[in-house]
Amino acid sequence: FLDKYSRTLIEQIDDLSSIASEFSNFAKMPKATQTTVNLADTIRSTLNLFSNIERVEILFLPVLENAIVYADKEQLSRAFLNLIKNAIQSIPEGQDGIVRIGMETYGKSVRVSFEDNGKGIPEDVESKLFTHSFTTKSAGMGLGLIITKNIIESFQGNITFKTKVNEGTTFFVDLPLYDTDTQDDIS
Repeated sequence: FLDKYSRTLIEQIDDLSSIASEFSNFAKMPKATQTTVNLADTIRSTLNLFSNIERVEILFLPVLENAIVYADKEQLSRAFLNLIKNAIQSIPEGQDGIVRIGMETYGKSVRVSFEDNGKGIPEDVESKLFTHSFTTKSAGMGLGLIITKNIIESFQGNITFKTKVNEGTTFFVDLPLYDTDTQDDIS
């Protein structure tokens, strides 16, 4: 009986995973409307959605105020929203949380960091983070980080992370600074 139950459960999980994969392949991001975007303003606007979060302090500590990138403001907000939400959800129940968001220049790019004092990411999970249908949560379809990565990369950016189990995780989003000298080259 247990063997039959296990096989049925595995088949259902495989079916759900297949559905999620098909959904993510079918779902396309809306066409980006790229324009110059002030990242500090975009982050502050996104943080307004988290003004009533209990037990978590969110700090925005930009080293610079006028980091301008060429991107779709709404899609960047969606990516930042997901990273902040994940940071909050990583904090164990009963623990006071701190999410620090920083922003500084990094070569010809701007680096936005999202640091939490949550559970961290186990080593065996790290390589799966940006894959379709992978989630460590009991709810959700495992599309948040892959969508976030796709958004960042669509603006010639990059997303990486560092983590330590039981201490927290920091995600780094690097985006090229908008170069006013080449604005005619942008289409």
